[in-house]
Amino acid sequence: MTLKNFLTLNAALFVPFGLGMLIVPNLLFPMFGVILDFDGTLMARVFGSALMNLGLICYLIRSESRSNKAVTGILIGNLLFHGIDAVSTFVASSSGVMNSMGWMFTTLHFLLAIGFFYFLFKKD
Repeated sequence: MTLKNFLTLNAALFVPFGLGMLIVPNLLFPMFGVILDFDGTLMARVFGSALMNLGLICYLIRSESRSNKAVTGILIGNLLFHGIDAVSTFVASSSGVMNSMGWMFTTLHFLLAIGFFYFLFKKD
């Protein structure tokens, strides 16, 4: 897989999910065993806009050269985001905060973190 395809995949996953969190968080989160109060709904929407933004940034830079310093920064930022989210969703899934669907997020974030690590350190 090329970096361009990987960044496009990341965008294809996170722009729609971020939109869902922004528009209908109270329909989306119960599928994962998480019931939101008013404060949780606000935080879900804020986080949804951030996910949309991350996905959009990946989409917009997908054709840039790997030697571009901005691409390096975006790879590092996404590596950190997906690595931390893999740990967070692992804790939430293993402790029962999220239902078994939470393991899907743990796996997804873990695999994406590996991908961003790979492209960050890949020799051209």
